[in-house]
Amino acid sequence: MPRNTTTGVYWAEAVQPLEAQPQARVVASFAEYLAEYVHGDAGRALEAMASLAEWCDGDAELLARARADVVRDMRERHQRIAENNQDAVARLEPANGVR
Repeated sequence: MPRNTTTGVYWAEAVQPLEAQPQARVVASFAEYLAEYVHGDAGRALEAMASLAEWCDGDAELLARARADVVRDMRERHQRIAENNQDAVARLEPANGVR
């Protein structure tokens, strides 16, 4: 049975902030994909930037959130790599004296 809310907030307006975050995540993933596609090709870089700008429809806030997601992902990846390297070094230390 449907119920009316008395909050005075329209559903579309209330859900909008919730939808914005996944959109930023998708844009961040698309940007990461494009970075792999470009990989040093200047012609592809311009094409990728144009595609990303068109896809985001010039939404500067969405682009900023997506950029923050990419930066966070990069930091997390670097942290995992550093931890793995530290583990590898620790495992190799006993082998230093063995020849």
